[in-house]
This record gives sequence, C-alpha cells and structure tokens, in this order.
Amino acid sequence: MNTPGSFRCFCDPGYTLDTDSRSCIRKPDCSGLRCQLGCQIGRNGALSCLCPPGLQLAPDNRTCKDIDECEGPFPVCSERQTCRNTFGSYMCVCRPGYILGMFGNSITCRDEDECATGHHHCSRHAQCVNTIGSYICHCEGDYVGDGLNCWKKKERSQVSTYFQYKLCKQSRLRETCP
Repeated sequence: MNTPGSFRCFCDPGYTLDTDSRSCIRKPDCSGLRCQLGCQIGRNGALSCLCPPGLQLAPDNRTCKDIDECEGPFPVCSERQTCRNTFGSYMCVCRPGYILGMFGNSITCRDEDECATGHHHCSRHAQCVNTIGSYICHCEGDYVGDGLNCWKKKERSQVSTYFQYKLCKQSRLRETCP
C-alpha cells in the first residue's frame, strides 16, 4: 500500500508480516493440531506443535511438559544456593545459613551470622559461635550440656541421678536399684 512519502506492506490471508516489515511468511494454522502453546512449519511443510525453551513436547505431541533443570548433570546454582524448579525455568535460592546480600559489586548468597541476628537455638547459658553457613553453641563456665541445653554442673548431676533412678525402677532389675 502506497502512503505519502513511503509504503506499507500487508499480507494475503494465511500469511503474516515478518519482523523485517516487508516479507510475508506462511502463518501456521494450529487449530487442527490442538497444540497447547503453538506450532511451527517444518522443512517439509508439515505442521508440528512447538514448546518454548524450558519445556519439551510431551509424548502426546500436543502438550508441553516441564524440563527440570535442577536434575541436570551439571549444577546450575552456586554451592551456597539450592535449585528450585519452576514451570519452564528454575531459580536459585540461598541455602539455610546463608542470606542474599552484596559481596563486592554483585548480589550473592553470603553467610548469615545467626549469633548476631538471634536466629540460633543456643541455650541462654551458652555462647553462640558463628561458622560459615551455620553456628555452634558452647555451654558457659559453670554449665554443661550440648550447647542447646545447658545445666548447672551440680543440677545436672542431681537430674542425672534422678533419671537413672527412674530408669532403674522401670527395668526388670528393680532389686539392684538404690
């Protein structure tokens, strides 16, 4: 079509204007195939269903199914991240013990200082020590335990004796109990 100082291209029915705005390409009629997301014309002129990147054609040759990029032979995320599959793609999220933050000029997963943020489970009688990706707990001076549970040294021996007595009474050898 002629326009003042230029022209404009239109295509005949069954064709669509290509990206160069001058060429007409055959528009595939997918209605007969009942494709889920679209179709393409093959080299021999035959129509076939098409799936976008991240999806693959299902065995029914009409629908698209997800490709799990997280299950591939090579890791797609860094060692401080874990891969989560999404429909048609994936995302990398920080592993527990790491938080998203700046490192140099890039955004990455960096160590979370659980001791500083209070995101730990240490006893109130324990010292929290940050480690890369985690933390450890140490009972303070007059306390003993695993760091998550700390008892006064005297209290623990009394508690321990009490539980030993209870276990002994429940066992078959009651006559040997104190």
